[in-house]
Amino acid sequence: MRLISAVVVSALVLGSACDEGTAQDLEASFRTENTNTPKLQGPELVINGPLGLGINGPLGLGINGPGFGLGINGPGLGLGLNGPWLQVVGISFFNGPGLGLGLNGPGLGLGLNGITLDGSQLSVVVTKDGVSYPMSGTDLIGAEFELSLKVDVDGQQVTQQVFLRIDNIVQSSQQDDVYLYYMTYRSGTDQAWQSYCADNTVGAIPFKGVWNQTTGAHVDDPSAFTFGCANAAVGKCALWGYRPWATATRCPDPDKEYSDKQKAKKCTTISLQDHHQACTRMVRADYCGNGTPATVDGTLIDVWDTLAPPIQTQFTDWPVEAEWGPDGATCMNYMRHPEFGYPACFLDKKGKPMKFSDCGSNKKQRSELINAFDKPGSGDGQCGGH
Repeated sequence: MRLISAVVVSALVLGSACDEGTAQDLEASFRTENTNTPKLQGPELVINGPLGLGINGPLGLGINGPGFGLGINGPGLGLGLNGPWLQVVGISFFNGPGLGLGLNGPGLGLGLNGITLDGSQLSVVVTKDGVSYPMSGTDLIGAEFELSLKVDVDGQQVTQQVFLRIDNIVQSSQQDDVYLYYMTYRSGTDQAWQSYCADNTVGAIPFKGVWNQTTGAHVDDPSAFTFGCANAAVGKCALWGYRPWATATRCPDPDKEYSDKQKAKKCTTISLQDHHQACTRMVRADYCGNGTPATVDGTLIDVWDTLAPPIQTQFTDWPVEAEWGPDGATCMNYMRHPEFGYPACFLDKKGKPMKFSDCGSNKKQRSELINAFDKPGSGDGQCGGH
């Protein structure tokens, strides 16, 4: 599959390079929903309560706050940290088999046998009057979660009521094992529903574990899951094919043709978890792997890997920016945006940028991904650069 990904403010940015659209422009335009962005999981979602408490709001509280994600507490559903700050008070299924269900009690220990995540498909088992009803896939359309957000403010415990609703679930046209959840939310003091991803045309994808909002690192917490918006790094990397629940084949020499017999002996099946994490670093230009992004909207990048077969292949002759692993860039040649300042982890003892003779070769499969970008003045024939 060929891929040119873009950090896009509008379609005008993509179409303004040439009078006649190049293959790169067309490919980028086709992928406008897969926009590159400094954001890790999605836009900040602010709940306007009496104290201005929010989800990723001014106080950094709530769902996908620092180090937290949507989580599962114990045998029932608890969206958030394994602690008392965020609890599910009730849940209703409006499209279920006539349940009209409303469950009460912290952690939903009553009537809900649990929730599981298989790939990106959520499943639950709901019990009513002694009868268990398994629900999965589109059965969850219309499910509404009533959340109780609790936090200490100046020594006082404050509770914010939040409602989260799944309005639609759609199978991705790009990856058939990726499901997009179109969700809205509102506070208990406001009847107006707002898009979870700040755009009602953008869905979110559930992932096991959480991402630390400070470091950008994935935390493999079996009791938690995170909804990552498709217009942010965590979600878009799955749409590009680097699904953390999937597997792929890696061989010693990516340029060599292997027979099936040779593959069986020399190649290995690997999880794409590290590829997904490396992709989140690459998308945000998080060179040092410390959670600090160094990119802006409007930057085109080309992305590829050396799997067998590859998920994404090189599409341009743009200069290689860097190779990437789960902890950031493993080597680099250029910065997309020097105005951010050269990353300290790639400065030598004299404070000068380190030089790498083979960055982009992925020698001995030392990295998960490689990327290039349309460096101004590179003379690559892309309409003179941007």
